[in-house]
Amino acid sequence: MTKEKLNQLKETLKFVLDEVSHVKEIKQEVGKEFIARNLSAYRAMNVFMGIESLDTLTNSEDDARFLFILSVGLNNAIGESNLEVEEYFTKLEYNKWINYREEEEPENIFPLVFEDTIQLADNIWQTKISAQSLEMLDRNNVFVYNFLTQRHPKVTSAGVQIDFDKQKAFEIKQRMLKDVQFPDHIKINILHNFQEQIHYDDRKHMLTIGENSIINTFDGHHRKVANSLAIAENPELDFTWGLIITNMSESEARDYMLQINKQKPIKYEQIKAWDMDRKESLVISVISDDKISRLNKVMVEQKAEVRNNKGLTTKNIIAEAIRDNYQLDDTTDIRALGNWIVEFTDNLMSLYPEAFITDPYAIKESSVVNDENIFYGYIALSAKLQNNPEWKEMLKNKMGTIDFTRNNPLWKQMGLVRKKNANKALKNKLYELFTEGVQ
Repeated sequence: MTKEKLNQLKETLKFVLDEVSHVKEIKQEVGKEFIARNLSAYRAMNVFMGIESLDTLTNSEDDARFLFILSVGLNNAIGESNLEVEEYFTKLEYNKWINYREEEEPENIFPLVFEDTIQLADNIWQTKISAQSLEMLDRNNVFVYNFLTQRHPKVTSAGVQIDFDKQKAFEIKQRMLKDVQFPDHIKINILHNFQEQIHYDDRKHMLTIGENSIINTFDGHHRKVANSLAIAENPELDFTWGLIITNMSESEARDYMLQINKQKPIKYEQIKAWDMDRKESLVISVISDDKISRLNKVMVEQKAEVRNNKGLTTKNIIAEAIRDNYQLDDTTDIRALGNWIVEFTDNLMSLYPEAFITDPYAIKESSVVNDENIFYGYIALSAKLQNNPEWKEMLKNKMGTIDFTRNNPLWKQMGLVRKKNANKALKNKLYELFTEGVQ
């Protein structure tokens, strides 16, 4: 099913549903279409009543099949409609799904029962959910995506869509499979519309949710999708998520999200430094573990620390330079590489003890030899000299060819003296300067 056909079908379905969604008999017939195929009618009823938006559906096989059966069900229920099913689906899809039927009966989903639940407030509970249980609820479309309670709906020419980052979901999935994902809380909201069915047993610490309840995931959509991807690869995955359950109106849920977003976020540069999924960050961890390493003593996490004379360069600058100049893959000996960079930079700094050891912040006034961004060049030079038995002499000779005085016009031409993040052009100029003529 092409995206163009998908968008056309959505618009047609919206028009048809606007006309017939109030007709009880048609709703029942559509439900029977799904039940006859051993499929739950729950999602279809949510779409029929406008609880689940058609805009959340994609042209994935599961969504396309759902739209096909919904269209067939509407056609059969109405008798005459604007739905020419063959017009929107390929011949292969039509032949595959026209007689589609699940072999097993649909799972009994409701009531949802959460044990070991703590009530945090009148309308907020905290509990946990296994990866398998979350996948089952996701597979049965129990969690309805609500654009009114999500952080950033995506607005395109085709309409409002889920702002979904495939790479982000893939990374979470990989972290789950590697057992390094932190089980942070997924937040769901049982929409407060006076039709929800909720019972909390304070004595047994048990929360029960009935079928008439509309459940929105308002924080954790990517984790929910990633969880299903992880279970598809490893059905026996041992993982448990934290779960916050609220019972709020859409406006109250938005206020809750606003409160979360107002909490001070971790700076992105610090997040990158902590991210051990990056091989360059693993190298940094080796350098940091060497407590007598001179590089470790001058390497800090945030640029603000450099500006306030709490360090000379940042872990991210060193990590980026390592990523750009070394071949990092699954065969890389991370510890050996980290130890080499420690040895190289220890030797380099010993050539300029005043600039790196005894009086570094005074030297910064007249020289760029310990400028935070000049370290890009040092790491590039280390990569060039790695495995060269004469590297110490070559390092000394190369450093002697460079005029580090701050008033050297070269630094202004390169853009080094401007106190901003180094862009790609500056990095490349530094890499070239420090490796030029080095064999």
